[in-house]
Amino acid sequence: MVNNDWLVHWILRLRQHGLYQVLQKSLMLLFPFVLVGSLSQVIQLTVLNRDSFLATIFNWSTWLGKHQFLAIIFNHLTGLTLGIVAALAAFSMARYTAKYYARDEQLAGLTGLLAYLMLAVRYTANNELTFTQGMLGMGGLFMGLLVGYLVGFAFKKLAHQQRQTPVLAEATLSRTLDSIGAIILVLSIAVLLSLLLNWLAISVLPDQVILKLQSVNANQATLPFTLGVTLLASVLTFFGLTSMPTLAQFGRDGIATNANLNYALAHHSIWNVPYPFSLGTLYEPFGAIGGTGGTLALIIAIFLFSRQTNQHLISRWSLLPVLFNFNSTVLVGLPILGNGLYLIPFLLVPLVNMGVAAVAIACHLIPAVVYNVPLGTPSLLQAFVGTNGNWGALAVVLLNIVIGVLIYRPFVQCANRLNEQGGGHDVSNG
Repeated sequence: MVNNDWLVHWILRLRQHGLYQVLQKSLMLLFPFVLVGSLSQVIQLTVLNRDSFLATIFNWSTWLGKHQFLAIIFNHLTGLTLGIVAALAAFSMARYTAKYYARDEQLAGLTGLLAYLMLAVRYTANNELTFTQGMLGMGGLFMGLLVGYLVGFAFKKLAHQQRQTPVLAEATLSRTLDSIGAIILVLSIAVLLSLLLNWLAISVLPDQVILKLQSVNANQATLPFTLGVTLLASVLTFFGLTSMPTLAQFGRDGIATNANLNYALAHHSIWNVPYPFSLGTLYEPFGAIGGTGGTLALIIAIFLFSRQTNQHLISRWSLLPVLFNFNSTVLVGLPILGNGLYLIPFLLVPLVNMGVAAVAIACHLIPAVVYNVPLGTPSLLQAFVGTNGNWGALAVVLLNIVIGVLIYRPFVQCANRLNEQGGGHDVSNG
């Protein structure tokens, strides 16, 4: 067994930091909403979508045409939970930061929420207001947490310490007046920044950086480029700066993907395609099994090696979404985001899995994934379907899961030691 005493010591020191505690509690508060949104998204894309994998197999098109209201319900449910998680993050981070500094947590949370919504507002040509959806969902999670922390810090500097007073109308008014300076300053700055962002017409999300790489033609489909973009996206996801669908879209829409498909159609074969090592052939089918970071392997490792009841419970709730490559519940619930314990395996597992698949393709053991995979295809079957039923591709996926479990294993066992040594420090005052 690998000696991870240094990692345990480092994580214990990190968990004593107030910012780390506030971040972990904020993410935990988001978990039920992310869970509901993820389950709704799975149903929406796998069951209620006419072009989905399950709908195609079971021929649900006629039935779905008569029950379109179900798709509307789940679409709204997803949008009002997972679709606004970054705004909820601003609320929770501001709340717990203010609480850590003994300031009014309710007012700080509401101020953080309003400030973030102001930053996400965009003005249309018809003088109407709309929101930048990318800033409200998982791709804007880091921005929500950052804004929330800054709001909570502003309360620390400008608001009075919270007083223990009876729950009366006069006491509530007194608490409000104690925090009025911080509220006015924060909302004023948010309005000015919102106007500036609208005037410049720019996006503050790194999602756009990933998508703009589609315009890069030179070396786009080489293995180093593919691994480099995967590493970049994994780092961004780990810190809540982008989301799985962004990289998946890049892999599906890239120049190499179209060239490979045209070659297969012209030659009636998926062997020897011109770009076998692109994101489309390696990332989703083999690298991101269960979502960014190969989190299906993490869930299995938790089932096998974790002694923490909460981790088992979260993993059971997260298993269904992860099987369909929606891992937001794992990122927020365990949590993975910003958790130094899981940084190394989160970045390493996709790269190793893609490397294994690349070796198999280079040795002509399996063909490259060429065909478009229907939405809602389980992560275990994406390579199998994308190679038109090649059993070798399925075998490589199963091998990658085993490798991923072995990589995650020492870190899950390290989490056991941290829990036993009292590493779960809490925010002061509960």
